[in-house]
Amino acid sequence: MSEKCEVESVPETAKVCETASEPEPVLTEEEVGSEQGTSGSLVPAAGSVCGDKIEGEGGEEEDQEEEEEGEEDDDEDYSHVIQGTTETLLNKLEETLVAGGERETLQECEPSDLDEEGKEIDQVLGIISNSIYREGEGQIFSKLCDRSALLSIVSHSLSAYITTLDTVPLQRLSNRIAGEVSLWLSKLMHFPGSSSHCHDDIREGLVRTVRMVLHNTYPTLSEDGFNVLQSSPPVIYITTSTYQDAAEYICVQLGLPRSTVRLVVPGENEKDFSWLNDVLESDIEKGLTPLVCIANVHSSLFHNQSVTKLQEICSSRNVWLHLEGHALSALTLLPAQGYDEKRCDSMTLTLGSWIGIPAVPFVTVFRADVEAAQLAGLGVVTPSVRLSCLPLWCVLRSLGLKQIRERIRGVFQMLEEITNKLSSMSCIRILSQATGAHFVGISELQTGSVDPANIFQTVSPAIAFQYMSDTTLDTSSRVSPYTDNLNSWLGQIIQRDAGQLAVEIVDVETTGYVLRLCPFEDVSMIGLLQEDITAFLQCLDEKCDILNATVAQRSKFIQIIEQESSAQHVDISHWAGLGGVRFIPQDYVDKETGKVLEMGEEDLRVVNQRNVELVATLRNTDSAFSLGEGPAPHHYMCVRFGMVTMETDVEELLALVLNTGRDIDEAVVQLQTMTEVVKRGVQQAQDELKRESDNQIWQEGILRHVPIVGSFYNWLSPVPEDAKVKGRYLNLQEGKLETTDNIYKHQMQIHIEDGQEL
Repeated sequence: MSEKCEVESVPETAKVCETASEPEPVLTEEEVGSEQGTSGSLVPAAGSVCGDKIEGEGGEEEDQEEEEEGEEDDDEDYSHVIQGTTETLLNKLEETLVAGGERETLQECEPSDLDEEGKEIDQVLGIISNSIYREGEGQIFSKLCDRSALLSIVSHSLSAYITTLDTVPLQRLSNRIAGEVSLWLSKLMHFPGSSSHCHDDIREGLVRTVRMVLHNTYPTLSEDGFNVLQSSPPVIYITTSTYQDAAEYICVQLGLPRSTVRLVVPGENEKDFSWLNDVLESDIEKGLTPLVCIANVHSSLFHNQSVTKLQEICSSRNVWLHLEGHALSALTLLPAQGYDEKRCDSMTLTLGSWIGIPAVPFVTVFRADVEAAQLAGLGVVTPSVRLSCLPLWCVLRSLGLKQIRERIRGVFQMLEEITNKLSSMSCIRILSQATGAHFVGISELQTGSVDPANIFQTVSPAIAFQYMSDTTLDTSSRVSPYTDNLNSWLGQIIQRDAGQLAVEIVDVETTGYVLRLCPFEDVSMIGLLQEDITAFLQCLDEKCDILNATVAQRSKFIQIIEQESSAQHVDISHWAGLGGVRFIPQDYVDKETGKVLEMGEEDLRVVNQRNVELVATLRNTDSAFSLGEGPAPHHYMCVRFGMVTMETDVEELLALVLNTGRDIDEAVVQLQTMTEVVKRGVQQAQDELKRESDNQIWQEGILRHVPIVGSFYNWLSPVPEDAKVKGRYLNLQEGKLETTDNIYKHQMQIHIEDGQEL
């Protein structure tokens, strides 16, 4: 007998209630079917994620309580219990956000020992919630603002909760949920006669697919093992080098040698897949067995080539074709009728990233007519710990076909707008799309006016572009280091000023630094507003104008420096501005030729110190000046100049630096001259004082300088003031050595005047 729990009405979510109920009896298929027909859910009276009021079968309301012996109330709603548990977790996060301060969290480095005594549930939830908030740096709430995203998180708890059923009803319910997921994805992806398998590791589906094809191609593999592969070794083909690691992982998992993997790419001017047919034929003649071909549909290979042609060649050679890539999402935008055809044998889907929902499992969709699928573990539902397909089932059920397509269409429209803008900018080179290639518009997909062979030739789901000051340069090799610096600066500024679109900076070995934008890989970019996209494009346009101005001014800047004998241009590593200016003091410049003299280590140290003093002096005028350091091995110190606009007067800036440097030179020369004057004055004063002292001894007599006698003699006959030795002082303004009589007279005059004032 179960007792109904009373739940207070809360605007957002239901509060946790305490229940004391006995386990419900297992429902028969008829009862489950009737409940599904009434509530639209496979789970009896599953309720609503939004906490809406649920009405039971036959119009009974929730607040009715029936206590009948041996009969359970099938209309009891457990959704509040699940939602209450979720709300408890979220409340812990909110409390951490509000309270702040030091709270118990997981250790950052090494795991801690298990306590002898257990902790309360609230304490355990507090520890993990505090740790989540700390590691997420407060960003956890932004990802759960979507109700479907919250449902995805909750459904993982449900996928474990459902395993508490008995074995028979658990397997029956799990198969029905998995069957619905396969049916929905088959229609959504226009892949008739297919089944689906959900998995957490994106490579797991590919491993099981290759295992299935192995068993299908070698029927006695399960009995004879690796011996059956020796007579005709299998070959796995990949069409892009990015799958090299994944293919090697497959070999490790299936016990195949790495030589099984072969990278196949077309040669120049090859527009169809006839080259692949030649490769397959050649391998067959060598006694090999072409097994699987793995292709990414949004790679450059398919910019001008058709997947349909690839499928025809693979089918003719009995090669299993597996497709991956975000461009597969374009299939969801096709009309519901008329486009159900075989495009491949299997595909891997990343639905969670396509629709902006976290914690959604990956899905491998494959042909359902292969008997070896069960043997390879594809499509097998084993809910021993949790039901892996339940989160996907919940998300698909909550969104529906219309909202799924709207989300994907919104991303493609954003990509089209950004691509069109980049194409119109002369300083931007788009690397993710072949030169001159025309992409299929989203409107053409939705209306069905596109050639089925060109379905995947949409705008690239991952835009890769690069700033180039001169797009006419040869792009077959890597760009210059300075161009890399410009692209690095552009990427960092966009990340700072237009962070609503996640742009990453990628170092590509063949082209240099590239900016990459892929909304399908960041759930926060799904559903962006138009003003966010406009702000991003405006920011990109403004920063490119600054880059263009800097590149143009840099050429002029270098020309002016070359005309100055006392300045040198320094290329600063990882710096995108005008560069550095190294000031050369006049002492190290040949006055006749104007060339810089050879300098030793001490001279280099002096010049570096002079540039450090120059930057310090300039910063007193303008804090924008900074100290730069040249590349190895000399590491020249210099004045560093950053980004500029076309309105910036670089001649005036350079003149300020040179004039300030010359002023420092003059000050140093004056200091050196003054030092020499002081040295000569001190020496002259010492000589004069010694000479006068010697003369005074002879004039006054020796008795005045005899101990004891001299004191008595000087008391009887004091020495006149005029006969005493006069002190000396050095007049730095005139460079003369004078007596101290003038100083004493001047001081006496000041004292007399002060006394008159008093």
